[in-house]
Amino acid sequence: MGQSQSLSTQVEIQASPDTVRSVFMDFSRYNQWTNWSIVPTDSGKQPADLKPNDYLKVDIGGGMAFQPLVVENTSDTFQWLGSLPVLFSGKHEFHFSPSNEHPGGTRVVQLENFTGLLAFLMSPGWSMRQSTLDKWDAFFVDLKKEVEKSSTS
Repeated sequence: MGQSQSLSTQVEIQASPDTVRSVFMDFSRYNQWTNWSIVPTDSGKQPADLKPNDYLKVDIGGGMAFQPLVVENTSDTFQWLGSLPVLFSGKHEFHFSPSNEHPGGTRVVQLENFTGLLAFLMSPGWSMRQSTLDKWDAFFVDLKKEVEKSSTS
């Protein structure tokens, strides 16, 4: 049904995976360092307590707001699934692993696999693909700055 497209980007951050993940999972502080917003729909849930099938309200700016379902929340992976059934689905993943380039640092990979009839909108050459990658890269710039500022103070 339809096609599939994948996007990914990554960043190296000079802090441990635990430190990077701690800043990433502190959703309540996002408004202090980025224009993204991630909020559990169950206001009583802390991000660390999110489990598969919990819902989020996510806004990555520029009209890209949606309510995905948490798929995985482990020490090295955070994933959600957003969907407009048949038309467009995306499994969005963040992976936190020790850096192979910078001892003591972290490599964070952000990727998404899109499927459905409208997945072609994420094909190379389409503006939605580039706009999405630009938003992801901007988030990584913000995350890197926040983590490295926090870990040196």
